[in-house]
Amino acid sequence: MKKIVFDGSILGLSYYHEQAKTGVFRVAEALFNGLRNHSEIEFNLGFSEHLPENLVYLKHEYKNDKFNIVNLKNDLRKASFENAITKPFPKKSIGQKIVRELFTRTRGYTKPFFDFDKSQIEHSIYHSPFLPIPDQLALNHKKTITIHDLIPKIYPAFFNPWNIQITQKIIASIDKNTKPICVSESTKNDLCEIGKIDAERVSVVHLAACKEKFNIVQSQERINQTLIKLNIPTDQKYLLSISTLEPRKNIESTIQSFSDLILQEKIQDLNLVLVGSKGWKFDSIFEKIKTNPSLKNRIFITGFVDDFDLAPLYSGALGFVYPSLYEGFGLPLLEAMQCGTPVIGSNNSSIPEVVGNGGILINATDTGAITEAMSLFYSKENERLKLKENAILQAQKFSWDKFIQQHIEIFNQC
Repeated sequence: MKKIVFDGSILGLSYYHEQAKTGVFRVAEALFNGLRNHSEIEFNLGFSEHLPENLVYLKHEYKNDKFNIVNLKNDLRKASFENAITKPFPKKSIGQKIVRELFTRTRGYTKPFFDFDKSQIEHSIYHSPFLPIPDQLALNHKKTITIHDLIPKIYPAFFNPWNIQITQKIIASIDKNTKPICVSESTKNDLCEIGKIDAERVSVVHLAACKEKFNIVQSQERINQTLIKLNIPTDQKYLLSISTLEPRKNIESTIQSFSDLILQEKIQDLNLVLVGSKGWKFDSIFEKIKTNPSLKNRIFITGFVDDFDLAPLYSGALGFVYPSLYEGFGLPLLEAMQCGTPVIGSNNSSIPEVVGNGGILINATDTGAITEAMSLFYSKENERLKLKENAILQAQKFSWDKFIQQHIEIFNQC
């Protein structure tokens, strides 16, 4: 039985910030749930960051479960005190936000990172599902780390300074006793090239889409309930895009291609639904819509959408549009295909690995090709239905069970 110390730092952020439930969170959550009760694993939790938030998260999400947390007892006491002070304030209230911000800033100046009890982490494998390996771990300590992507190093103009710095820290934290686990062959190639790491040291474990959350919704009533909730017309067809609203996701090309389609073919019953939180440099996206009169009442921007509503939203769409300029994996594409929705994806980075023949691959900057693919979804039902079948079959190649088992095999090799 392998002793694992799992760094759950990013999990707790989702309790206070729903927009933190992005692909990185989904991967960490799936790995956390897959390992914590596994018969081959002695599971321990450690938090290098966000300890108070994570204690609240565990109490809220796993109130009947007990975990062995390897943080120092003094840090745990301080975190519990902080939570006791914030508890009287309602969740998301101004008072709670102010108190939490004060504690967070104080932590940042005094002790931004939390230490582990060395006696509890001896003879363990430390796994980080995202953050850099903490400096306090000895050089000879066995470690694994999930590498989601190195895009901030490849396209720094698309990211704020924090993303660039954390990516550099992640690469720098990979020492000779650290085994990187990449989410795609494309990311592995980037890591080996940028980090100068021998390919034989690096494993690839593909992600998956949660089968409980992302499945084909057959009920039109259920789909309509979601559309009404999000103020989207139920009597018209729609194309869907789900991503953080930022330049790398190439949403402006999606908007331009949609505009060209409805103008060229004089389509009156097709809309574009954009789902996602505002990200880095999102203003140009809204400007694109504002300055194009043809898009008035044809594009619906929902903001963040809860997991409960995503499957019906995917299932009701004619197609899913994701012409991203670069991806480490592209989890929304897989979620869409698992919901039986054919996709339009870029032919770059990891996206072909995910899509296979479950959709249409295009050059991300070729708006004409995106328009043509959108037109096929709208006007060629037989071809769209064939792609729908292919999408379902392609999605079946990925599973969290396989993902977990491959991690255990890697741990056994350490």
